Amino acid sequence: MSELIYDIDGNMGKILKVYENRCLISAKPGVKGALFGSLLNGDKEYYYSDITSVQFKNLGATTGFLQFEYAGSHSKNNFINENSFTFAATVGTSKNKQLKEQMPVVYEYIQDRVRAYKEGKNNTVSTLSVADELKKFKELLDCGVISQEEFDTKKKQLLG
Repeated sequence: MSELIYDIDGNMGKILKVYENRCLISAKPGVKGALFGSLLNGDKEYYYSDITSVQFKNLGATTGFLQFEYAGSHSKNNFINENSFTFAATVGTSKNKQLKEQMPVVYEYIQDRVRAYKEGKNNTVSTLSVADELKKFKELLDCGVISQEEFDTKKKQLLG
């Protein structure tokens, strides 16, 4: 299980939980009704590896939002959408100031994680299968380039 980094109480009956490998938007316990029920039924997970973009508008004169896009997603409204997390507080309250300062940090964290997954995905050096890798190391063993111990270690590593 990955570590919880941020846990934010938002608007429209939603909670945002940000983990090392994913984000989760879930309905607040006990929030029911036609409007909230139609927006989110249960939890919705967004793995950083699947996110194509993140749109962000910070809290200001109006409500702020954080919206996730991924292949196949489509949204017409940034605020009322199952892929959006909206946040606001009464103007002039300490919660308002806290959210206004915290949400850009949360957004940057998510952007950094998405970038890291995309860069890692694009920097894949080898597309060899485990069998191909084992064959390559067996050939090195047979040629005397590596020892039996080195081969066994690599075999264990490749087979998990």
